[in-house]
Amino acid sequence: MSSFSFKVAYRYLLTKRKEAFISIISIVSLIGIAIGVGVLNIVMAIMTGFEYELKSKIIGANSHIIVRRQFSEIQNEEGSKEKILNVKGVKSISPYVYKQGLLRYNDKSTGMLIKGVKEGTDASLKIFENVNDVNESTLYRKQEYKDLTNDHISNLPCVIVGKQLSLDFGLHKGSVVTLLSSSMQSSPFGLMPKYRRFIVCGIYASGLSEYESGLVYIDIKEAQSFFELGQKISGYEVFIDNLDNAPIVADNIDKELKTISPYYFTQTWLDLNKPLWEALQLEKKTYFIVLLLIIIMASFSVVTTLVMIVLEKRKDVAVLKTLGATTKDIAKVFISMGVVIGFVGTVLGVILGMVGCILLEKYGFPLDPRVFPVDKVPIRVEVINVIMVSVSSFLISLLATIYPSLRASKLNPSEVLRYE
Repeated sequence: MSSFSFKVAYRYLLTKRKEAFISIISIVSLIGIAIGVGVLNIVMAIMTGFEYELKSKIIGANSHIIVRRQFSEIQNEEGSKEKILNVKGVKSISPYVYKQGLLRYNDKSTGMLIKGVKEGTDASLKIFENVNDVNESTLYRKQEYKDLTNDHISNLPCVIVGKQLSLDFGLHKGSVVTLLSSSMQSSPFGLMPKYRRFIVCGIYASGLSEYESGLVYIDIKEAQSFFELGQKISGYEVFIDNLDNAPIVADNIDKELKTISPYYFTQTWLDLNKPLWEALQLEKKTYFIVLLLIIIMASFSVVTTLVMIVLEKRKDVAVLKTLGATTKDIAKVFISMGVVIGFVGTVLGVILGMVGCILLEKYGFPLDPRVFPVDKVPIRVEVINVIMVSVSSFLISLLATIYPSLRASKLNPSEVLRYE
């Protein structure tokens, strides 16, 4: 903007007594933009915080990539394992067994996913990040249990259960539960489901109630024996260097394993949680669009302000044109006014949003952990979101100046001065 246009715009915005009403409208427009930008920044920070927390919880309970085989378990473990490790970006892999079963405790029972994990692997270490006061080796060592009814002492394999399941069933460390397999075994009474007793050695808290209530962990060797798999495994959990490269690495793993068998397939953490993730992304975009309407509504105040100034300053515009100001110069005056209102409003809105985020982060807003994966509203400010909101606000304010500036630039000096 030229110095002339900006000086005139500055003078018009800071009008004196008789046009004080216009100054009030200008301030209201500026405040409207600031509130819209502030609210939008706070909401984007909250949505990004939920997205980050949910992503952390999901990754904490799952691996980056899952490798499985259609129609059957994986038998030639070493051959497929070497193929996966040869793929660029793969950090480590962990074999696992994953089966459905039934958990019984006293007079309660529920369907359960039983996962066997191997000691010393990244998958095993991840589990124990969410377990308090229990070493990793505990899961892989049988624990001594004394039956108080007959003083019989037995060594039982360990199971790690979720916090939600422990609350629902009244489980604690040392509780003995019975896991039932879906496979049958012969008995004097006919075919009976296979079952085995396990002792609860730890309780994990992942923050995701559906995992905590429906998934338990046991030693992979116990799982292979219990489900009669021999040395077979259900698949591999693959951990990579860069989480964002999961789809690319998964495709490369798939290509490598296709040289062994066409029945191998891969799934990333995004594939396993696609409905949830897509819903969260859609919700974030919807909030952005809806709250952007606040800024658009504030921009109508900018239009009103500039139109009123055009009507009030018709004589001034005519004089400026008579003195040599071009149509372009007059348009720049009113564009400059809109730019000033939009810029100052956006800056104040960013400051307001950051202050709001800091206060929410410090004092928190409590949430029900039974419903949400966190106990208070999560806040995560990302620079890209702040820039996107600021640019959107500024562009809307700039677009709001088009009509008033065109109207002012098309004023005919002779007609205006004739009736003034």
